[in-house]
Amino acid sequence: MATEVELQTILKTPMKDFSSDEGDNEFHVNYRGRRYEISGFLKHHPGGRQVLNAFRGLSLDRALDRVPHSPAAFHLFQDFQLSNKTAYEDIENLINWNAPLLSQVASLKDRYWEWVNLPVNRPIRLFKSNILEMLTVTPWYLVPLVWIPICIYFLCLGVSIEISSPTVSSICKILLAFSWGFLLWTFLEYTLHRKLFHMKPPPDSKILISLHFLLHGLHHKAPFDDRRLVFPPLPAIFLAFILYNLYEMIFPVFMLNIVASGTMTGYLCYDLMHYYLHHGAPNADTYLYTMKRYHNYHHFSHHDEGFGISSKLWDYIFGSLIVLRQLKKAIIW
Repeated sequence: MATEVELQTILKTPMKDFSSDEGDNEFHVNYRGRRYEISGFLKHHPGGRQVLNAFRGLSLDRALDRVPHSPAAFHLFQDFQLSNKTAYEDIENLINWNAPLLSQVASLKDRYWEWVNLPVNRPIRLFKSNILEMLTVTPWYLVPLVWIPICIYFLCLGVSIEISSPTVSSICKILLAFSWGFLLWTFLEYTLHRKLFHMKPPPDSKILISLHFLLHGLHHKAPFDDRRLVFPPLPAIFLAFILYNLYEMIFPVFMLNIVASGTMTGYLCYDLMHYYLHHGAPNADTYLYTMKRYHNYHHFSHHDEGFGISSKLWDYIFGSLIVLRQLKKAIIW
């Protein structure tokens, strides 16, 4: 993606002005003779809003020709085109966007992997049934409402087993067990994301293609869909139940509930952080700023790297780290 410094340098070159044609709430740019209205993309641009602000009403020909962008970035850009979408629609017309997608994606077969990694800015409907569709849509605030009480409950349950009277030793054990559970979540997050969510399904397996799209593919296809960024509570609780039963076989009774609370707290932080990385505007020189840039690289140019969302730790350890480009000027989203 383009950096602010590079694009502001390009701005010194005169370009044709189209600004007189647009309304107050629209943001028009031109590229290779085609017109784009990108007001809905400004806050999501990985290079920052302020870079695009400088191009309002102008042609992007020189900017996009001189500054490298990934195929995924160019494909997403085409979704804002106002006319002449024929070439772009060749791959998007492989499915009917006016019908539920889950029942269609398996028919893409060997085109599925290409299609799912080319993002769009469109609403996605998965099911024909309104009830099933509703179960896949989760507002972000529902996650803390459900999981904070559960995390507190298991922590209190664990503390009540460990502590009869507070001692330094007991407090240290609680902190270590909770931290261990939190760390375990970061490993689960990385492993699931890399080994399951980014496992390429066989082109002849309708079940695995549909499952991949349901679990993670839809997020890469429509990364700005804020209705499906956090995990729905009902399946999450079911998976937590399975994990808790596994923990029962691994950890002693005095650690079990505290470790479980740490893991669930790690999940809670991850889910909320993932939402914020897509829709928040963190300040420069903060941890969230770095992780937003890191996650944008994963989505738009490095699909096979950068699997950590809340932490880069396991990317360091397992050799999937994305090295971010050094910027002379901070990005403003």
